[in-house]
Amino acid sequence: MQPKEFSNLYLDLAKEILSNLTFDQSSKDSNDQLLFLVCVEKSLSHLADDIFSAFDHELGSIEILNLKFKWVELSKTPALKNIISRELSSEGLINKIEISKSIIFKKEDSNLITSSEINDLKKFTLILDKYKAFSELLRKVLDEC
Repeated sequence: MQPKEFSNLYLDLAKEILSNLTFDQSSKDSNDQLLFLVCVEKSLSHLADDIFSAFDHELGSIEILNLKFKWVELSKTPALKNIISRELSSEGLINKIEISKSIIFKKEDSNLITSSEINDLKKFTLILDKYKAFSELLRKVLDEC
C-alpha cells in the first residue's frame, strides 16, 4: 500500500473509533481514546510520508523521524512552510493531539488545585476537523506545484 492509502485507512479507523467513544472515564474508553489518537497520529505520519515523496529532492530522509519531526522537516519546504508551521504551533493539530494524550496518562492529584482538562467529543471532533482541513490544504498546494 502507498502512504496515501495508509493515511486514509488510519483516518477511517479513527472516525470509526470516535463514533464508539462514550467518554465515561472507564479504562476501556481511555484505551479507545488513546487508540483514536494513535490512529490520527499514524494517519498524519503517512500523510507526511506521502508529501515527502513530492519534495524528497529538497529534503533529507524523514523515514526514521517521529511524527512531529517529520512535519518540522517538511516545514522547511518554502511552499509548505506557512501551512505546516501553523499546525506545529501551540494551537495547532499536533499540539492538540499531544495534549489529549497527556490527559489520558495524567494521574489525578487530590492535593492540587488545578484546572481539570478533559477529553471530550468536542475536542476529538475538533482534532478530526483540523486534520481534514490541514490535509485538504496540503493536497491543494501539492496539486498546484
